Amino acid sequence: MEKQVMATFVRILKSSSKTTTVAVQLLQTLSIMIQNIRSEHAIYYLFSNEYINYLITFPFNFQNEELLAYYIIFLRTISMKLDRNTVSFFIKTNNEEVVSFPLYTEAIKFFHHEEGMVRIAVRTITLSVYRVDDESIRTFVTNPPIVDYFSDLIVFLRKQSHALDGLVTEVSKYPDSGQLRGRLEGAIAEIGDLLYYCNDIINSNVPALKSIMTKNIMNSLVLPLLLPSLRPVDECATTPSDERVSTLTSLYFLLRLLHIVHHKALVNSIGASLLRTDQAVALDHEQLQNSECFPHQLSEAETLGDEASESGAGTANSFEVSSSSRALDGRTMLLSYLLSNDDKLVMASLCLSVSFLHNEALDESLLDALGILPRRKRHKKLLLQQLIGGKSDKEVDRLFSPSLDRPRDDFMSDNWENHLGDDLLSGSTTLKHRSQMLEALLKLMCRRPPPYSEVLWQAGWLLRQLLPYHEHKISDTHMSLLNDVYTAAQQELSVELTDCWADIIPAVIAEEWKFCRKALDTPFLQKDASFVLMPSTQINTEENLPVTSSILVGERMLASVKTLMVLYQIRILLVGSTLTETPPLVELPEDMRGQHPIPSTKIGTELDISDDAMLCRVSFERGKERCVHLVVVLRGTTGSLLLIEDNSSDQRRGLIRGTAPLAGSDPRIDEKHATWLHLRIRSPHQPLADVGKRGLPKTSPRNKNLVDGRWVLAFEDAEACKHACLFIQNKLANLRDAVSLIVSAFLTKDSLQQ
Repeated sequence: MEKQVMATFVRILKSSSKTTTVAVQLLQTLSIMIQNIRSEHAIYYLFSNEYINYLITFPFNFQNEELLAYYIIFLRTISMKLDRNTVSFFIKTNNEEVVSFPLYTEAIKFFHHEEGMVRIAVRTITLSVYRVDDESIRTFVTNPPIVDYFSDLIVFLRKQSHALDGLVTEVSKYPDSGQLRGRLEGAIAEIGDLLYYCNDIINSNVPALKSIMTKNIMNSLVLPLLLPSLRPVDECATTPSDERVSTLTSLYFLLRLLHIVHHKALVNSIGASLLRTDQAVALDHEQLQNSECFPHQLSEAETLGDEASESGAGTANSFEVSSSSRALDGRTMLLSYLLSNDDKLVMASLCLSVSFLHNEALDESLLDALGILPRRKRHKKLLLQQLIGGKSDKEVDRLFSPSLDRPRDDFMSDNWENHLGDDLLSGSTTLKHRSQMLEALLKLMCRRPPPYSEVLWQAGWLLRQLLPYHEHKISDTHMSLLNDVYTAAQQELSVELTDCWADIIPAVIAEEWKFCRKALDTPFLQKDASFVLMPSTQINTEENLPVTSSILVGERMLASVKTLMVLYQIRILLVGSTLTETPPLVELPEDMRGQHPIPSTKIGTELDISDDAMLCRVSFERGKERCVHLVVVLRGTTGSLLLIEDNSSDQRRGLIRGTAPLAGSDPRIDEKHATWLHLRIRSPHQPLADVGKRGLPKTSPRNKNLVDGRWVLAFEDAEACKHACLFIQNKLANLRDAVSLIVSAFLTKDSLQQ
């Protein structure tokens, strides 16, 4: 340091400014030096004399990607050393007011760079700046023109929402495109990162940023775009495409926003805007301003929407708020989507309600007005009403709600109730909304054909939250509807007991029971909720597979079991009973377990040829027939077909040359050749591998269009062929009887008794 290393670096850079290699090496060296210096004095010396600021503002050729990467790493490394003592080396002041902060201003120029790693580094740098405990820095980042960064950030987020919406549309048209799915996953991850970044800004050490971010998110994203996009498409025919995204994308964006951000001002603003039937809650300056933390002194009559349109930055990122949000009844729309036949819209609407419930920042009176206040909290509120007798509903809400002690700037100057009116918060209205939500959830549970199981999981969990606190029951009429739907699900499972995957149904039930039990206790809400946007992986009969394909039958069986499990468990819970850890599967009696002398069914195993082996011929290669013995092995619900070839040295023993599952073999005698027996060999991909998963990856065997295999066995005469066919059919009947006995608790009429 005493040899003026920094001065030497600057001199070298000046003399070779056109040589990219030198600049890259210099930035890399400095980054390593700064990162590894531990001495406080060395840090002070390195940052002094304006050398670092000169390097930060040096006009590098950022068209060179390698140079840009090292430059951003250089800025990020410096930001890691920022504190209230070192920050003074990077700013210029005038009358104790910061007028220049190159580290920050140069970094934010790249916040929307096309390279993801660059954007991430910029976010890291800015958050490091916000964490510095220095009032002059806070003032600098929250005053014009630098404060425009936050509005630009939300505009960038808005553009990302349009890009996401476009990808969702494309992927829905070409669901098998791996490239499109990859781009969609990348867009989902980027939006998640941006929302987490917004949340980090709100929770930073700069109090004013809470109000600034709330204002920008509401007035540039939620009010002009997300909430109006909840309207049905036919009501938005005249809306320009840049002012609307699809309803599914809007729901997804809102649920992610509520899942990530827990700032009361923002969360309650969204909830209140959903409830307004005339126009959305307009966040004006007086409602969000706090004299201690909000730096802009504007007229109290100005709304933030007006501010955006009149400010210098507003030319590019201002939006009309009230007109586009007028006549929006978001709560009613969410209810209508619960009754939609589009399972994705249903799931997104359910997940949004769950996100509201899980966001502890949302005022409980708003939850009540939305009709989703959990029964225990509502019971607490009713008890409070009885205790204080003559109080109005609003006074009870304020005593009941934790918002009593919120800061003045936390939500609309503590008077947000006035923006909704007494009618939306009155007991009669909230009770009506609650009843409507319960009715919608019950209709969804009883829908035929049923939605996919994850929808039922979410609906069942939400239904349990809303049931009366004391009774934990529903009306006889609704229970009758659930029983009818359960009977239909039983019939569907009975069909599967006669099909090719009957043998694994008990195992599927055992696994699915655990997943369903957990889902009804804790809502299924993945971290990124990407399943809402990803292409549906439900059964697709349009693929080049026959309807009888074991792959399609397996998916159908899995869906039937999932539906039956959720209906079975929710009915038990709704009558006040508790669920057992394991499903009520019946243990097979000893005489049905079936003991067979064959120890193993693996190909190549040598074993004794049993007396019930049936001699036949089979061709594994064109033109080459082999003489084999057909053996049927059945142990309980596990059955196999074996082809055993004689051992040349001992004809009483043989080697297993082929094996196949008994279930699904569907033995049939050829119509033209009475000595030929056809056996179907189902797909090796078992549906059990997909239990508990939201969907199959697009690289699964189902999407490779695998077809079922086939054996054709030739017997000595028609009588031997008929005998073999009847023998296999008898074993199949035994297998189905065993499975039916094991799952009998789910097939009886009074299946509520465990």
